[in-house]
Amino acid sequence: MLKPFRAVLAERDNAHLILSRSVDSYSSEELNDKLRKNPYSFLQIIRPETDIFLTKKGRFQLIRSRLNEFIEKGIYRLDKEQSYYLYEQESAGKTYSGFIGLLDVNNAEVHVHEKTLESREKLFAEYLESTGFQAEPILVFGASDSRRIELMEQVKLSSPIFDFVTTDEFGHKLWTVPDDLKITLEKLFHENNEYFLADGHHRIGSTKLVAENMKQNQEARMILTMFMDEKDIGIDSFERWINNSNIDFSLDILEDTFEVNEKKGGFDKVEGDVEMFFQGEWFVLKSTQIINRDLPPEYLFSSILDPLFGIKDAKTDRRITYVHQKTSDQSKEMLAKGLEVGFRLPSVSVETLKKTALAGGTMPPKSTYIEPKLRSGMMLHVFK
Repeated sequence: MLKPFRAVLAERDNAHLILSRSVDSYSSEELNDKLRKNPYSFLQIIRPETDIFLTKKGRFQLIRSRLNEFIEKGIYRLDKEQSYYLYEQESAGKTYSGFIGLLDVNNAEVHVHEKTLESREKLFAEYLESTGFQAEPILVFGASDSRRIELMEQVKLSSPIFDFVTTDEFGHKLWTVPDDLKITLEKLFHENNEYFLADGHHRIGSTKLVAENMKQNQEARMILTMFMDEKDIGIDSFERWINNSNIDFSLDILEDTFEVNEKKGGFDKVEGDVEMFFQGEWFVLKSTQIINRDLPPEYLFSSILDPLFGIKDAKTDRRITYVHQKTSDQSKEMLAKGLEVGFRLPSVSVETLKKTALAGGTMPPKSTYIEPKLRSGMMLHVFK
């Protein structure tokens, strides 16, 4: 079950400066600008650009040392008691809310839908064992419960700990669940120990390794987790853009397996089974074959990417660029990068994600773009 805990929280007045996106989402220019101008950013703790000449052990120890400095300066503070927290993120008219606590990776039943890289899990496990803290929640979801939804609305009637908008125009609010409601929420979580993982596959795998290596430390087997109602999870698609400079391709090749028509509608939804950008125009493709429409990335790969473009591994082939699919035409930006062929796909449903996870299956690479994207550094689980 999701458990309450004593979080190490970002200091209220500077919280809007502390939160950071994942390091990979920043360009080198953005990263350097953040480090130069913002002394409160969580990026100052991990500082990837200055530690490249250190050993892994030395780099990890320095990260923990920087965290200790932030705590000593009051940039972070240990909360007074064990609590659940309610987090809300708002952007572009979308609002996502969920409860934050800790999951025991040795006991919670968490169903996954992606494969992980063993080397990456081991590296992050080394990082966790050395630094002794987690800074970004994994994201899980479970069955809807009207009692939990009602409790969430009750919590929102109280004053939030944080309420601010970051420079990328994302709104962030955080509440502590009051003591009287905490008891009720804990009982609700006690009734359900089954979770579906939306985001954080490598982090949960790494935490399991840490739990095995640090058996005497019960806190080391707990992972920072945000829980959401399954109907509130946002699932978008990734567009696939192809460098086809060495491939002889024409639309005529598709006519044996697809109906091909010019796209006439907007970009708020995907028409047909696939939308394809080619020779400066968008086309709607509808398969004439029997396909599994529940998993669009799979039929795109088996029907087009593999047989027509010779892409055998959608995860490692460098000709593919993945871009978060939006409700706008991104072809101009892609053409500027030399990518002349693009594909837009319908989103995978929550039901398909659950079905795949329960069957022990895995989805093709970049099948889902999950929202919300949680930030690092808002709160920490310090276990060492």
